Amino acid sequence: MSEPKTYPSAPVELPLRLDVEPAPVEGCAGCAELVSVRVRARAVGDITTVTDCNVYLRRHPEGH
Repeated sequence: MSEPKTYPSAPVELPLRLDVEPAPVEGCAGCAELVSVRVRARAVGDITTVTDCNVYLRRHPEGH
């Protein structure tokens, strides 16, 4: 009889994404607010909010 496995499998290695952050559209108050929130979140180490702002900025141009 073989030894039982105590772990499910080898770990999954995900690629490190170093995408450039999206830039705001000039003159758009919504974009400016998202950038402001992103800057404040980064200052306090809230990377989740930084990422959320980046997602919203990427999707925001749909209204432009």
